[in-house]
Amino acid sequence: MFILYLIICTISVCQSFQLSLPLDPIGRSHVKTYLHSEAPNESKKKKKKGRPRVTPRRERPRIPVLQYHDDWVCVNKPAGLTVHRTANTSRRQLILSTLLKRQLARKVFPVHRLDHRTSGAILFSFDSETCALLQKALTNDGTEQNHAITREKNYIALVRGDWKRKFAEDEVVTVDKPLNVTGIMKDATTEFRLLASSPGDEDEGPYSPAACSLVLCTPKTGRTHQIRRHAFAIGLSIIGDTQHGDSKINRWWRENRELDRLFLHCLSLSLPPLSTFDETKSKENVKCVAPLPTELVQVLEREDMADLWKVAKEKDPRLLLEVFDNRGGSYGRNFRT
Repeated sequence: MFILYLIICTISVCQSFQLSLPLDPIGRSHVKTYLHSEAPNESKKKKKKGRPRVTPRRERPRIPVLQYHDDWVCVNKPAGLTVHRTANTSRRQLILSTLLKRQLARKVFPVHRLDHRTSGAILFSFDSETCALLQKALTNDGTEQNHAITREKNYIALVRGDWKRKFAEDEVVTVDKPLNVTGIMKDATTEFRLLASSPGDEDEGPYSPAACSLVLCTPKTGRTHQIRRHAFAIGLSIIGDTQHGDSKINRWWRENRELDRLFLHCLSLSLPPLSTFDETKSKENVKCVAPLPTELVQVLEREDMADLWKVAKEKDPRLLLEVFDNRGGSYGRNFRT
C-alpha cells in the first residue's frame, strides 16, 4: 500500500507542474523529453559574448575602360575574372559583366568571351541589337565579298622552348587542326608569329626551363581554348597553362620568375564598322588596343629577359603602351573613382 501511495503522489505532483507551464495553441506543454543520446549540449547553447560577427565587404576592383561609345564599350579584362555567370560559378566569385554593370550603371551584353585566366580587350554592348551586329562582324557573316574589311584579334603569349631551335628561320607558323568542341570536331586555325625568343641557360642544353619565346597569336576561328590547344600541338605550350601546359615548367617560372598566372593577353581587336550591317550605325572601324598588364611587363623587364623584351618591342610598338583607364563619358551613379 505504501508503494501505491508514493506512485499516486508522484503522478499528482507531475500533473500540477505541467498545469503551471504555458501551453501552445493546441494545448501541448513546452516541456520536452529527450532520450539520453538526444539530450541538448549545454555548451553549444552558450552564446558568444561581444559584438556580432560581420562579414567584411569585398573590395570590387575597377575595370579599366579602353573605349566608351554610345552603343558599346571596350574594357581591359584583368586575369582571374569570369565574363559571365555559369552553372559552375560559385556565388561569391566576381563576375566581369556584373562588375561592369555596377560601374557604368548600364546593362551590358558580352559580345565575346575570354578565358577566366586570360586578360585583355573584350567588347560589351549596351543593347541586344548592337551586340548582334558586333558578333556578326566577328564571324565574317555577310561581308566576305568586301576584301577591304579587316577583322582580327591578336594575343600575346609567352611559350616554353626556343622557337628558332624548332622552326629555324620561319617566323610565322599556321596551325590548321580541328578541335573537339562538345563532342563535335570543328575546324580551327591559328597563326603564330615570332616576336623574340631566348635559348635559356646554355649549360642545361636544349631543354632548359628558362628557354621561352614571345609570340603574337592570331586565331582565325573561335574555339574553346583554341590558342592554348594549338600551342600545345606544336610543342610550345603557353607558360602558366595548368590544363594544356607542363606543371614542372610552370612551377619553375612561378618560383624563379614570379609568374603566377597564364601568360596570355588579348592585345588588340579590329572589326569592320557597324554601318556595314546597319546604315544608321557608326561608319568608323572598331579598333581597340589593351596594353600589357603590369604583372606581365614586370616578368619581361627582368634582367635575364632584357634581350628578348628589347627585340619584341622593336617588332611590335604596341607593347610600349602603358596601362590606362578612360574615365571620360557618361558613367552614371555607380561610377567608382
